[in-house]
Amino acid sequence: MKTIRLISLFARVALLVTMGLGLLFWIAQLFVWSGLLVLLAQIDFTSIHEGFGTFGVLGLLILGGVAVFTKGSRLLGAGSMIYAFLVPAFGLTQSMILVGNLHWLIQAAHLLVGIGAMVLIRRIEKRYQHLKWKEHGVISERPLGRPYPPIVARLARLATAAHVALYRLSGGAIGGQAQNMPVLLLTTTGRKSGKQHTTPLVYLADGDSFVVVASNGGQGKLPNWWLNMRESKQAYIERGRKRLRVSVQEANPQERQRLWPRVVACRAGHEKYQERTPYPIPLVILHPSALVCGLQGDLDP
Repeated sequence: MKTIRLISLFARVALLVTMGLGLLFWIAQLFVWSGLLVLLAQIDFTSIHEGFGTFGVLGLLILGGVAVFTKGSRLLGAGSMIYAFLVPAFGLTQSMILVGNLHWLIQAAHLLVGIGAMVLIRRIEKRYQHLKWKEHGVISERPLGRPYPPIVARLARLATAAHVALYRLSGGAIGGQAQNMPVLLLTTTGRKSGKQHTTPLVYLADGDSFVVVASNGGQGKLPNWWLNMRESKQAYIERGRKRLRVSVQEANPQERQRLWPRVVACRAGHEKYQERTPYPIPLVILHPSALVCGLQGDLDP
């Protein structure tokens, strides 16, 4: 997978440089910038342009070959390989196809051909990645989740702050239930800022412990609260008006196999979140270790 990503990256960079140089040459010709044209001639623009273009097309050809031999992407691979052969063919015959005052059309076609190659390279990489994840049983055919847009993330932070405030004011009477599951407040210490952050989370009771799901709404990345306490292994929770210090443990494969069906049975949407997440969503077990009197003044052990 890393090799495919590297080939994709180098090929896209090469094509981007090729298109950038071509566009620069086009602009210099269009506005008759003789100084720039002379400079491009001095640095042997044509050889550089063709060299980077060759690297880009070669990358597309290699990725297309890989896709042809990968079940589920053979048609995409065959099309990409044909396209890779058409690119240099177009470059060699363009002056015969478009003559006279149609030079601008040649440049536009050049740009579109390069963009098409970049799109195909990216599609092959994403398709290969998707098939590998599916092969390991991590995801289904559903599209992967993506991080929320900035404005949605800001609104979510405001909603979280309001939820925490109402929960504390009412002792959990307001905001103590969501998605068919009870809610607790989890307070962690920022791994970089050192500041405390409180997040409302639905949970599953498991004996004297509490199980929370690091799904992050199916965004396809780990939530900050889990990253914060994954190393420290400690946090604080509030259930109603009780505040508890807890030790933190990620469920091992056997525990996850036992707990995950119970989480799914609550119908809180976690099954759909897993389908959009390219890794097994962590189940985090919180073991109460002590009752504390105040959230702000008594957080230090």
